[in-house]
Amino acid sequence: MEEFKASSKMKDLNITFGQKAFIKGFKLYEGRMAQKFPELDLNFLEEEPDEEAGLSGAVADPSPIEVVFESSMPTVEVFEPM
Repeated sequence: MEEFKASSKMKDLNITFGQKAFIKGFKLYEGRMAQKFPELDLNFLEEEPDEEAGLSGAVADPSPIEVVFESSMPTVEVFEPM
């Protein structure tokens, strides 16, 4: 039993189950959204027939982003009441 749990076949079964559960949940949510907000156009959620799952042609920019933290001190001087 432990050997099967560690096997690649078990991992494949887990991945397949996860994918099916995600798709089912997505379709349920999509149906609820369509009922609650009938004026919304949800056609953009439909897959094109020639569209295949896989890597997209988009290229990510791997350059690092510099985060600058500024002082949290107020920029306006507030006078204390006398």
